Amino acid sequence: MSLAMRNKFVQQYANNYVETAVTEAKPHKLITLLYQAGIKNLNLAKVFVERKDYAKKAEHVNKVISIIFGLKSGLDMDAGGEVSQNLWDLYDYMARTTFKGSATNDVSKFDEVNDLLKNLLEAWVQMPSDYQNLTQEQLGKMRQQKAAQ
Repeated sequence: MSLAMRNKFVQQYANNYVETAVTEAKPHKLITLLYQAGIKNLNLAKVFVERKDYAKKAEHVNKVISIIFGLKSGLDMDAGGEVSQNLWDLYDYMARTTFKGSATNDVSKFDEVNDLLKNLLEAWVQMPSDYQNLTQEQLGKMRQQKAAQ
């Protein structure tokens, strides 16, 4: 088997593994994966700026911005109140800062957003396990009960 063929199989396996992990993940795990992917892609964007490979940098910056917009779109602004609004504003700032860093090849902007993502991830994984294990359906029922009160 050629090296190219072997690499293709490895990539397909990795893609299937990620797809399975995402489809089977509970909401808490999905957010964790998004934070981790954002951190990873910011680190890669920084490497590609240093290598002056701007096409690869753009690819990873686009992934980061998509991840941040995904996090924003998952916010429940009605149920989340002030916390959701603060996260919305923070995600908006992170997307703008990432874009500015990309436009100027300023890796310090990537570092700033990376630090914010790391802090969010650290706080997120400290959530009590009772909440970490809730399914989307269970979360929906909790929201309905809260709204009925």
